[in-house]
Amino acid sequence: MRRERPMVTTVWDEATPGAPRVVMVYGPLAPGTEVFAGQRMLAELFRLELVGPAADGIGVDPSGLAELLDQGAHLVGHCTGATVALHVAAAAPQAVRSLTLLEPCALRATAGRLAAYGEPAADTPGLRPAALLTADWPKLIVNGAPGRPYDDRRGCPHPTPPGYGEQVADAIGARHLRVEDAGHAPQRDRPGRVNTALRRLWQG
Repeated sequence: MRRERPMVTTVWDEATPGAPRVVMVYGPLAPGTEVFAGQRMLAELFRLELVGPAADGIGVDPSGLAELLDQGAHLVGHCTGATVALHVAAAAPQAVRSLTLLEPCALRATAGRLAAYGEPAADTPGLRPAALLTADWPKLIVNGAPGRPYDDRRGCPHPTPPGYGEQVADAIGARHLRVEDAGHAPQRDRPGRVNTALRRLWQG
């Protein structure tokens, strides 16, 4: 029997009623309020819903996240949270308004295919890259600049290798943004640059 994977949600919302929803998924290495602290100011324009692992460290269940999207939301994921967001966007594209992956990891892209690390270079079960390629909403992948040491304090088990973001962007038909002088959390290291890209994406 599959164990349920509860989610913890923090809401930042100072926007006018009916503002666009943004669901932001983080991994187990730091709380969402820290991971996305640089995006807090965007709550004046958007309703930001931070979603991540439960206290026991178990990750976010993609099916639960798909239900959370409900009638539609912009979807953002960081690190392993980006992998979850990618699965949900492929499985429920009708609920997604845009997809942003910040330093995605735990998946690799080869010859237009997506696979989990350690698995054969074939489509990961449940992940349909074709659904992402044909989606009519915008997609953005953001990486820190290559050559900068990753933040060892976070202890990230999946440091993103140089060139990986471009490969994933090609596989799903996304725009790629490389943020100079930023590490594994470009949205934290250089929030101004990332926030500008996010506002443009969410405001169309």
